[in-house]
Amino acid sequence: MTWTSDIRTFIQQHLNDDTADLLLAARRYPDVDVPFAVEQIEARRRLKGKLPEWYGNADLVMGGRVPAEQCSSEQTARYKRSIIAGESLCDMTGGMGVDFWYMSEGMQRAIYTERQLSLCEAARHNFAALADGCHPVVDVREGDGRNLPIPSVDVIYLDPARRAGDGSRVYAMEDCEPNVVAWQDELLAHANMVVVKLSPMADIKDVLRKLRGVTEVHVVAVKNECKEVLVKMEAPQLPQEEGCCNGNDVKVFCVDFKTNRTIRYSFGLSDEMAVFVSESGVGCYLYEPDVTLMKAQAFGSLCHRFNHLRQLEAGTHLMTSDELLPDFPGRIFEVEERMPLSSKLLKRLKRDIPQANIATRNFPLTADELRKKTGIKDGGEVYLFGGKVKDVGHLLLKCRKKVVPSHP
Repeated sequence: MTWTSDIRTFIQQHLNDDTADLLLAARRYPDVDVPFAVEQIEARRRLKGKLPEWYGNADLVMGGRVPAEQCSSEQTARYKRSIIAGESLCDMTGGMGVDFWYMSEGMQRAIYTERQLSLCEAARHNFAALADGCHPVVDVREGDGRNLPIPSVDVIYLDPARRAGDGSRVYAMEDCEPNVVAWQDELLAHANMVVVKLSPMADIKDVLRKLRGVTEVHVVAVKNECKEVLVKMEAPQLPQEEGCCNGNDVKVFCVDFKTNRTIRYSFGLSDEMAVFVSESGVGCYLYEPDVTLMKAQAFGSLCHRFNHLRQLEAGTHLMTSDELLPDFPGRIFEVEERMPLSSKLLKRLKRDIPQANIATRNFPLTADELRKKTGIKDGGEVYLFGGKVKDVGHLLLKCRKKVVPSHP
């Protein structure tokens, strides 16, 4: 790792420059490893929004463009710290070390494991630069965690790589590296708690079938974009042949860090009953669950927790009520018009609604197809939802967003 004061100064001076021009002009800077500096600049740019604390620290070395792109945000890393307990931590897939650093705050012992030498060198440098008295002295171990002795700690954390050998993305746990499904028993034998970060595309039901000792699942989003699924496992008290979902005692937490607020919702799998479907069509208000609740499929729980809330149809993940439910964890709309789907309607719709935000659920047309057929421009204050309603059929619902004190 060629980190010098000259490179540090160069990076800060050229942080907003065109990196292609910098590479072409490399001969002008004989004392600077320009390719390395350019990689650092590009990596830093990826961190500006999601990791401002690290971006603003000129002494830190970024692990590279790809690790910087794939690392957690400051918000999600701090959230992970809030869901674990204990005095010792081992990160088996260290990477940039962002999750590790925030999760190790207040710990007495912290072990960072990473198989790439360059990332280990960057981690040693960064952990020393970040030292603040709130973190232990970090034990950095180079090597594949599967081949190193697994330490006995309170918490083991893993973020399996979700890319195949050819660079394509994978989502099934068995296709990620390391394979947590195959490794889970050994991990649980060395820790009180194992936390695994999975792709936001992960199938939660499939995860629960394949992992033992799962006590909690956390679906985490930032600004309505689902970022990760976290699975917390604890060593089962009794031997189990299958995943713990058979016990229905898993708690699901949904968290979405919005710009001005945070949506939080939790429910137990045993609480996830059948949904209530509207018997009287679409009411005065339409509700769109937050992206984290959509991912967790918390529809039955929502129906049972909020009186008078009904789903439009079993497969239509939009809800309705005649009474305003201001604490609903998602977006709320006032319904202005209910329009049965027909070719005649599609032909004249642009005349009545020239601009709208379009979304569809359980509908013959996707949002893009509906926009193309109608010619309606994107944006504005009108929201147009397409969905199937029980005993009514496919409707287009013209709505406006409802602003309530708890949903600014």
